[in-house]
Amino acid sequence: MVDQTLYGGKRSVQDKPDDASLLTAAAGGDRRAFERIYLAYKDDLLTLAALMLGDRQAAEDVLHDVFVAFARRIGKLTLNGSLKGYLLTSCANRARDLLRRKRAQWDPVGVPETVTSGSPAKDAEVAEQTARAMAALARLPSEQRDVVVLHIYGQFTFREVARLREIPMNTAKSRYRYALSALRKEFDDDDSRQRHGRPPQADSTQHNR
Repeated sequence: MVDQTLYGGKRSVQDKPDDASLLTAAAGGDRRAFERIYLAYKDDLLTLAALMLGDRQAAEDVLHDVFVAFARRIGKLTLNGSLKGYLLTSCANRARDLLRRKRAQWDPVGVPETVTSGSPAKDAEVAEQTARAMAALARLPSEQRDVVVLHIYGQFTFREVARLREIPMNTAKSRYRYALSALRKEFDDDDSRQRHGRPPQADSTQHNR
């Protein structure tokens, strides 16, 4: 099983905001309410965009665009689910559109760093695991990597992933299975190389499947 914490999923714990009351206040012009929404969800959106795009600057642009559009629509917005889910979906859609316009090589350097724990030893361990995970992700075909990111980090169901990527749900599931199999093999191979005194795989050549 792929550990969600390796993808920036383990973050500092914050009190969940009252979405309904914050939305009402923000729609009425309360800037502090809008700021609370932004602060509550910006890290999750930024990391999702960066994982999809592999480009920190592009991810920050997506984050900005999502909240600009959200501010314009906030007075007319009716949520069918959670506010976080709505914002993550908006973020994923904008990242997808950007990928369609400009397909660049996915760069794990663009992914935001995880929140520090306060323990240097633990932080070093997490940093090493994250670096391995990012290198393994970089070697996946882009269509498989996108499904992994959306399902594991974005917490989208396979039905939602299929809708976002405009593919059949069975295709989303099969891409996810292929990706997990490839990631497990990457980690097993790295562990084997380390046991035999060889460095982990470091290149970013993608596998073709």
